[in-house]
Amino acid sequence: MYELDKITIIDNFLDSDIAESLETYILGGNFQWTCGRSLVEDNYSAEVLIDPLYDRQLVNLIYTKHLKNPKNSRDQESDYKIILPFIKKLNITTKQLTRVKINATLCKETVMRSGWHIDVPQPESGYGMTAIYYINTNNGKTLFKTGDEIKSIKNRIVIFPNNFSHCPEYHTNAPMRAVINFNWLTNP
Repeated sequence: MYELDKITIIDNFLDSDIAESLETYILGGNFQWTCGRSLVEDNYSAEVLIDPLYDRQLVNLIYTKHLKNPKNSRDQESDYKIILPFIKKLNITTKQLTRVKINATLCKETVMRSGWHIDVPQPESGYGMTAIYYINTNNGKTLFKTGDEIKSIKNRIVIFPNNFSHCPEYHTNAPMRAVINFNWLTNP
């Protein structure tokens, strides 16, 4: 399905009814978010490309191996339902996961880029993969230092080695851009 040393793009990743349900659930107005800077980890070596005034995103941390999950059991059950189809389709186990989170950015007046970064530094996560699943279509992109540009198209997933530096290019044509970000080990 994907190669361990390059960028892989898969369109229509999930069944269309699952993709539609995810979009409705996450963007429907009742989903719980926290708000903060898009590059919040102190140990990220990020080349910031955006004025800090605009560097904000909404986040729902579904899972992280490095922190105790503070969510109640009802929220954890809902979260598990969100990631289950991905785990099956990507053929990974929950033991391999290092982090799963849902990110959303609000519309900007002009195109802006956040900062080049690696999601989870390899000393923490080991060698693995990152995947970005696009919940909705908009004119935002994911850019890679390799020169690759991936358009935000609903039900598309991009999978790449976790040491590939990338950054979001914010959208200007939709109220919100939402993605699910997966990080996992290839050999835990």
